[in-house]
Formats: sequence, structure tokens, C-alpha cells
Amino acid sequence: MATTPMVYYSMDELAREYVIAFYNQTLRSFGDSPESLRWTPEGQRAHYEAMLDIALGIEGRKVLDFGCGKGDFYQFLKEKRIELHYTGLDINENLIALAKQKFPEARFGVFDIERDAMSEEFDYIFLCGVFNLKVQGIDDLIRFTLKKLFSCCRIGLAFNALSAHAPRKAFELHYTSPEALFQFAAENLSPFVAMRHDRIPYDFTMFVYRDLNPRP
Repeated sequence: MATTPMVYYSMDELAREYVIAFYNQTLRSFGDSPESLRWTPEGQRAHYEAMLDIALGIEGRKVLDFGCGKGDFYQFLKEKRIELHYTGLDINENLIALAKQKFPEARFGVFDIERDAMSEEFDYIFLCGVFNLKVQGIDDLIRFTLKKLFSCCRIGLAFNALSAHAPRKAFELHYTSPEALFQFAAENLSPFVAMRHDRIPYDFTMFVYRDLNPRP
């Protein structure tokens, strides 16, 4: 695995405030629904199902849901009766407060990837649609985040994003190049990388493994 030293990246303070304010507004507008996170119910579930392609099973594993919002992925896992050791982290205090209220048995916390240190390791790390909102320097922030999180990942990391191959693009959304991200992951994270561009139209999921993944 490449050992390129991590370069510190700092998101502009206005960009950080914009991201937080954007989801505060959608939460006020749509309440406790997938729409508050810019999902449809069907689209959200499809993305969560795609996340589970990371392994034949994650039962009993220690899992980090990075950018967890209000805990919808945790609710999805509960509905599927997948028992695991779950942690959800998000930069938005209001979303985390709602997640704690809804799921007091789970572990949630406010976390800023650029300012806070990762103090533990996880078997699997999931990032679902975390970087879909367009802000300045977003591609650099994605790479910084993946390097920092993968350094704390024991088995595998799943990352989902809007594809740059989408023929129509919403002005406020960010579309990531799957080819560029695959190359970055293979050169900087691990040689064991898989990419799926076939589950959801113009959307992709990338899986990065610490060691050779036995899943077909």
C-alpha cells in the first residue's frame, strides 16, 4: 500500500457553515424524512442496499457510519435485523441531536473530520452520499477524508457518490469522477479496490479493502 504522507486540507469556513446551514434548512422544511437529506425513500434504501455489497455479512462487526445525519442507515440496519457495534458521526449538531433522540441505544457524536482526531479503529466504514453537496475544494476534501478514515479501517470502506457521467447535473450538487477516485484509492489507500456503477443510475459505490477481498 502506498505510504504518501497525508496533506492537511482545510475547508473554507464559509463552505463549512454553508453545508451545516443547508441541512438545517432542509431538516426544518422536511422534518424527519429522507427528503431532509436530499433523498427519496426509494433512493435512500437503494443506496443503503448498495452499501451492503461490501461483504457477505457485517453482523457482529464494529461499524462507523460517517456523515450519519439523523441515523437513517442505522434504522435501515435495525429493520434488516443486522446486529453490530454501530457508531454514527456527523458535523451537524442538529442532525446528531435528532439521531440520539430517535435511537438512544446507539452511539452518535458530532465530529469534524478536519479538526477532530480519530481515536479508534473500525472493521467497516460507510460514507453514503456524504459529499453530494457542491462546495469549494470538495474533491480535495473527499481525498483527505478517505485517507484519514481508511487509516482507521481494519477490513473495508464503502463510499458512495453521484457520478460525473450523469448527463444532467443539478447546480448545487457535486458529481465525482469514478475513474479519478478509483485511481486515487488504488494509489493511496489500497490495491484492493472495487467499483460498482450499475446499481443506481449515474451513481457509483466504491469499496476499498485492507486485504484481498474474498467476495466475488
